[in-house]
Amino acid sequence: MTQPNIVIIQADQLAAAALSPYGNEVVQAPNIEALADGGVIFDRAYCNSPLCAPSRASMMTGMLPSRTGAFDNASDVPATVPTLAHRMRGLGYHTALVGRMHFIGPDQLHGFEKRPTSDVYPAGVSMIPDWTSDEHQQWFHDTDSVFEAGVSRASVQQDFDEEVVFNSLRNLTDRVREGRPFLMVSSFIHPHDPYEPPAEHWHRYDGVEIDMPRVGFGDVPLDPHSRRLLQMCGFDHRMPGQDAVRNARRAYYSAVSYVDDGIGQILGRIRRLGLADNTIVIVTADHGDMLGERGLWYKMSPFEQSARVPLIINAPGLLAPRRVGDVVSLVDLLPTLVDLAGGDVDELSGDGSSLLPLAAGTGSDAERQVTIEYLAEGLTAPQITLVEERYKYVHCPADPDQLYDLAADPGERVNLAAADGLRDSQAEAALVRLRAEVAADYDLDALRDRVLDSQADRRVVRHALAQGQVTDWDNVPLDDSAQRYVRGDFWGSVNAGRLAGEAGAVRPLATAPSRHRRGDDEGQEGEGLAAG
Repeated sequence: MTQPNIVIIQADQLAAAALSPYGNEVVQAPNIEALADGGVIFDRAYCNSPLCAPSRASMMTGMLPSRTGAFDNASDVPATVPTLAHRMRGLGYHTALVGRMHFIGPDQLHGFEKRPTSDVYPAGVSMIPDWTSDEHQQWFHDTDSVFEAGVSRASVQQDFDEEVVFNSLRNLTDRVREGRPFLMVSSFIHPHDPYEPPAEHWHRYDGVEIDMPRVGFGDVPLDPHSRRLLQMCGFDHRMPGQDAVRNARRAYYSAVSYVDDGIGQILGRIRRLGLADNTIVIVTADHGDMLGERGLWYKMSPFEQSARVPLIINAPGLLAPRRVGDVVSLVDLLPTLVDLAGGDVDELSGDGSSLLPLAAGTGSDAERQVTIEYLAEGLTAPQITLVEERYKYVHCPADPDQLYDLAADPGERVNLAAADGLRDSQAEAALVRLRAEVAADYDLDALRDRVLDSQADRRVVRHALAQGQVTDWDNVPLDDSAQRYVRGDFWGSVNAGRLAGEAGAVRPLATAPSRHRRGDDEGQEGEGLAAG
């Protein structure tokens, strides 16, 4: 394999548990399933912060939020911090971001050479948490997403993801014209709430029994953070009944199918352009969605449904299909990409490590540990979570500790840090060890001060920038439509845009079909790589 092309497909708020490769028997996502069947499935992949912007910043930089300063959805990463786009561009790759990344601040590229879409959310410092106040903010998640879930003929999110698919297909064609190896990140907003899928995808679940939360509201005692999340989102005033929960989960699953259709179009274009043998496709998400587990919805929680994400690497000819049970996280993606591109991973100084040894089956590390930092709304102090082969430990100075034996208790029903009568000697030792590790690695008082100072500074900036002439930071794609068609050198423009047919010959212009007529291959985009 020469330097491979790499396509990263990221969905927003897509829980690993909502996909068939991770055991879900309801969701219909055949294209993701085909990629998993021929790829490497990481069974225990986690985000490094269960919130959009800080999670994506960690994935992009390979560093935890406490290092980047991307604490919440109104935090920027300095433009001088190298990202995976910088690294891959420096290795000779064309880098394109198509769709969502929730960059905050004036740098909306962070190393990407091309970004043909804006983002679905604003790039300004509008959504600043306030750890000194419990005042409800207008941008908090709201119960309406659950109670009003259902079919939408059109929505902002559908508009956005239609652009993601269109521009992904166009970018793939342009990359073949150019001939450089490329990294393309295609990032969808679905299945993020509000749960409003098109009717076509909703009706795919007609007559299908929708699975319900394994741990419902009231089945387990709620920790203080979970109670705050319920209150913050309005579930303390109204809690959905079984029918509303089932309806919202169906809408979410329908949105997953909607994303899968878009993925199918991208895979179909990869095949049609002859790129399949040298293109690695990676599927992941920024975080999950609680989907009613414990009565919670959306993310912001350290529990599995919120913090665990899909991670599938389909690398034909390079990696044989297998499942990996070691714990990994999104900070591992940057060094993995550098490794795949032939770069030097030893020169990286982030918090992750290349996953190629695990993916290739040449190494396994039962001692691996994942760190999840949550520093945003719903807290008054930092929350640090450590996940290892058996145990998950959650520590926040303002709340009681939590310890779960994920091997014996995958539903995280029993908090071993609180239930003395259920704690065995191994759990006791694990609690002491993990508590000491957090104390050794973090000065949580200093981190809390940094977060509070950052929140205060950004409130000053937000207020000031709203005065006088307002300048938005949102990405405004450059309009290159004129340059891509016939201008200047007539025949040169025509020939520059043409790719040879399957036999390698260019068809004479006199017999070329109209660009408005649908050819025989039109509509074949959804077959996926596995269809051959």
